[in-house]
Amino acid sequence: MDRPGDEIVRRDELIELLYWFEGEGFQGAATFESITRFLGNPKDEVQAALAELVRRGDVLKSDGGEFHLSETGRREAARRFAEEFAPLLGQGHGECNDPDCECHVDPLSAAECHASRGRGGGT
Repeated sequence: MDRPGDEIVRRDELIELLYWFEGEGFQGAATFESITRFLGNPKDEVQAALAELVRRGDVLKSDGGEFHLSETGRREAARRFAEEFAPLLGQGHGECNDPDCECHVDPLSAAECHASRGRGGGT
């Protein structure tokens, strides 16, 4: 039984997976079978989520049975990707993975953080 929000999470995962497939150039990989293997969700739930994304116009289905992002879906997937991975993508040289660490805004703190991590501290 789904909890509130599970359908939204499934749709988000599908959009992000299709975005990843396209970004990596995996031609022919976005079939229903491969999508269900990657997500590990029951097939009926994946099918329902894909059908909803197609109905909304975020995803297109080719005559060959492969799913692709529409322009709208691609923009949404890019936005989600940027939000989800922003802390990792913006990390500079010598900065740690702690988003609250001062090393992200203060060069002197970055040196201290880097030295601390070298001694087994930091993140």
